Amino acid sequence: MRKEPEPVRKWTWPHYRMLQFFVPTVLRLCGGFEVYGHENVPETGGAIIAANHTSHLDPPAVCGAIRRRTYYFAKRELFEIPIFGWGIRKYYAFPVDRESVDRTAIRNAVKILRAGELLTLFPEGTRSPDGSLREGSAGVAFIAKQAGVPIVPCALKGVEVVFPRGAWYLHRGKIAVSFGRPVDVADFAGEESGKAGMVAATKAVMASIAKMRGELYEKAGEAPPEAAGDEDDE
Repeated sequence: MRKEPEPVRKWTWPHYRMLQFFVPTVLRLCGGFEVYGHENVPETGGAIIAANHTSHLDPPAVCGAIRRRTYYFAKRELFEIPIFGWGIRKYYAFPVDRESVDRTAIRNAVKILRAGELLTLFPEGTRSPDGSLREGSAGVAFIAKQAGVPIVPCALKGVEVVFPRGAWYLHRGKIAVSFGRPVDVADFAGEESGKAGMVAATKAVMASIAKMRGELYEKAGEAPPEAAGDEDDE
């Protein structure tokens, strides 16, 4: 299996641009698609988009919310599926082994970012089973530090409603995407150790995502999934 991502070119695959056009259109027909904080996504240069993860629809939702193209990590097993694996590669996904520290994937990510591209990562690692925000991996901060790029927090709401686990079609629901101010990992270089700095930077990113998600739920007049868990603990 080829581990290298699509080469960085000046032009973008037409079918990717079509996806950027059709995803917002389809999601609006399903109930709504709103995007906040466009100005926080750099117009040029490398950056990591770090988003919460609740659905297989998350990558297309991020794709449709930004004007630039973005690369993605995708689990290695997907690239072993005939035709499908080839197809998602053409949409700028590339494989990562989630069962271990995939140094090849990390090198590819750093190379892409240093070439001035966007890379979308999901610090939680896998989809949240109940929609609540979970702890993020410090790997996102490590990659950002190695590449010398900022991390743009991204909060997704309602994606798991429109395309829940086990679904084969889109359900009715409103999706909202919010981008926060970029986090510079270098600002955490003064921590007691390199690892502690990466953890602190990741916590700052996840805190930003949590805050934005809370605002999105508040705008919708709803309570985030975490609130249900808090009530159960009382």
